[in-house]
Amino acid sequence: MISSFYTAATGTINLQNGFDVTANNIANVSTNGYKASKPTFADLMYTNIHAPQGSDSDLKSGHGTKLQKTDTVFVEGGLNNTQRDLDYAITDPRNFFAVQTNGQIKFTRNGSFHLSVENDGKYLVTSDGGYVLDKQGNRIKVNNEKETQNIGLFTFDNTDGLVRDGNNYFTANDRTGLANPVPNAEIKKGYLEGSSVNIADEMASVIELQKAFQFNSKIVQVSDEIMQTVNALR
Repeated sequence: MISSFYTAATGTINLQNGFDVTANNIANVSTNGYKASKPTFADLMYTNIHAPQGSDSDLKSGHGTKLQKTDTVFVEGGLNNTQRDLDYAITDPRNFFAVQTNGQIKFTRNGSFHLSVENDGKYLVTSDGGYVLDKQGNRIKVNNEKETQNIGLFTFDNTDGLVRDGNNYFTANDRTGLANPVPNAEIKKGYLEGSSVNIADEMASVIELQKAFQFNSKIVQVSDEIMQTVNALR
C-alpha cells in the first residue's frame, strides 16, 4: 500500500507539471511565431520482476512517474497577411531571426518589428527593443521602411537543441552548433507567422491529463484509507 500511495502521489505532482506546459501553450495560441511545447513522461524508477538480483528482465513494475523532458515542436504556423511594412514572416520552420538583446544574441520566429529612432538614424528592433541583425550579425539601419530590409536568417545543425529563453526567444548552445546564415532565404514582407499551437490538440491533452490526474488522486485516497484501516486493526 505504501508503494501504491507514493507511486500515485508522484503521478499527480508530475501531471500538474504537464498541465503547466499545456496551459502555457493555450496562453500563447495568439502569439506570433510561438512554437508549442510537448511534455514527455517516464518512469521515476522500476523494479525487475522474477529476475535474479542485479539482472534485467522484460517484466517490470513501475514506481512513480516524472516529467522527463519538454520538447519544442518546430513546425510552421499559419501565415497572416498584415500588409504592414515592418512585419516579416519566415517560410522555412528551420530558420530564425537573430536579435541582439541585453548584450546577447538570441533567436526568434516573431517577425513583428518596429523602428528605434536614435542619434545616427533609425534601426529595426523587436517589440522589447532588441536589435534585429543582418546576415553579417550587424544591426539593421532603416532608410526607407517601405523597402524590404536586409534581414538575416539563421539555422542550426540541431534545431531541437535550442533552449527557450522567455519572450518568445531561443538561445543556442553546444547541442545546436553555431548559427549558420541562410543564403537566399525566403522572407515574406507584410506577413506574420502565427502560433503553431493547435487548440483542439491542446484541449484533448487537457482532458487526458485531467483523467490521469483524477485516477492518481483516487489511488492516493484509497491507499490512505486502506493504510488507516490496517493501522486500526493492529
